[in-house]
Amino acid sequence: MGNDDHEPVHDSDAIHRHLLLFLLLPLFVVPWFSQFIQQRRFDTVEPLENHVVISGHTPLVHTFITEIESHAHQHPYVIIETDQDRAAELRDLGHTVLHGDPESESDLRKASVEKAQAAVVAGDDQLTLNAALAVRDVAPTVPITATLEDSTLRQYLHSAGVEYVVQPRQVIGQALATHYAMSAGIPSDRIIILGHGTVGSTVRSALETWGADPTVVDIHEDEHVDVVGDATTTKTLQEAGVENADAVIISLPKDRQALYATLLAREVNATVDIFVRVTESEAVERVERAGADYVLELSDISGQMVAAAVLDEPVSGTDGDILFTRLRDPDVERAALDIDRIIGVTRNEELYLAPDPDFELQQNDLLIYVRE
Repeated sequence: MGNDDHEPVHDSDAIHRHLLLFLLLPLFVVPWFSQFIQQRRFDTVEPLENHVVISGHTPLVHTFITEIESHAHQHPYVIIETDQDRAAELRDLGHTVLHGDPESESDLRKASVEKAQAAVVAGDDQLTLNAALAVRDVAPTVPITATLEDSTLRQYLHSAGVEYVVQPRQVIGQALATHYAMSAGIPSDRIIILGHGTVGSTVRSALETWGADPTVVDIHEDEHVDVVGDATTTKTLQEAGVENADAVIISLPKDRQALYATLLAREVNATVDIFVRVTESEAVERVERAGADYVLELSDISGQMVAAAVLDEPVSGTDGDILFTRLRDPDVERAALDIDRIIGVTRNEELYLAPDPDFELQQNDLLIYVRE
């Protein structure tokens, strides 16, 4: 009698336990299964041909992709991204993405690099060199375009098999100097350069070639630095003579420094022409609001240069005022050029800034030119 009375209770407990397990199981299984599927989703891509393999997604790569997607001729591509969350975001935005390591030969094979039209390697110089070597090992004949910060490493990239070495900081420096010369006409000695890194030193060299004697400001001592100090302080700007300057050209390590220096320079001299280099696109409008007359963005110019190296079509830079184009008939094309507007020419692994009038243009040279 007693046993019969307790049996329903045991059955009821068992039912509740199974029901609870049934309800809780999805909380553990579904996330695990979703993560498993997500992982598999980004670790492989469909086989591709005649595409571009890109290492990582940076602001430069964003500009490059915008360019190749805007041209009439379609250029399929795949991005090899190390960060899985970032890979998921890019896939949701419609990009073809492989979650992997651009320095890994197995991941490069997953991206079908051996059947690619080109490979683009952009990052710090160590990653660039390692990734370029990996691409060359897997795909000996695929053209590689790579960015480079330290120009002294160019020979190593060449040895790694890189066909096109993009050096955007030197190009931006020459472009800033060229824009100043176009706006000023006769070079002035009342030019202040804030920052003497690759961009600033290129500006100085160009201005000196044209007969100017600029005043250089940098936080570090150097034989070419006239004023050692912080360019984001009014004291340093006054010591450099900004209040009497005709132009101030700014290229500082951080965009917030460039913004603040622009603001102070405009406060010290309301009529001075201010030319600025920034790194990120978000800084362009802010620096313009602070008082800059002309701004060039590093990632934008870099992406445009990479696109011009990979594509067979002209590429227009920031606001359409800089043209990157591959020369097909140099004799005919040179006749339409103003030599003073040529920023530079890239030929093989070499960059020739502001070439002399007797410089002989050749077929397949990459011309960097300031439009009207």
